[in-house]
Amino acid sequence: MMGFDTLAVLANHTNGLKKMEQAKPKNTEFNVKLGKKLSFLRQNRSLSQGELGDLLGVRAQQIHKYETGENRLTVERLKDCADVLGVSMNYFFIDKNGPFNTEDNELLQLVSEFYSVPSDVRVEFLALVRKLRQFSQQYQNSYSEVEETD
Repeated sequence: MMGFDTLAVLANHTNGLKKMEQAKPKNTEFNVKLGKKLSFLRQNRSLSQGELGDLLGVRAQQIHKYETGENRLTVERLKDCADVLGVSMNYFFIDKNGPFNTEDNELLQLVSEFYSVPSDVRVEFLALVRKLRQFSQQYQNSYSEVEETD
């Protein structure tokens, strides 16, 4: 039979475990999404986890934890990642629930490449894309009008 002292030790141990579980960071959906984007960029740049870790001053294991969402990326570390990988921090905050699907690798690659060029070039590129969209809309409208007259 357990004595009072044994029960008290078990109760303290159980409470300590509960506190440790509460303090451990969870793999929140947000952290997992950031990690997937980091992993995509790293692989897109043909870097191993160890090579990226060396560039950031951390071990490959830490990069793995960032990429799986096991460890949270601080704002400072996220900025370091963006700088090393040649993207704006905005890249990491494209929302999957927005107009784009972040599971689309072609889109992520396009965004990654877009942010790797100087901002003045990006501005000119966006102007070109807007002109192409306007031209496409005009073409679609004129094509629709031709079909209606036939």
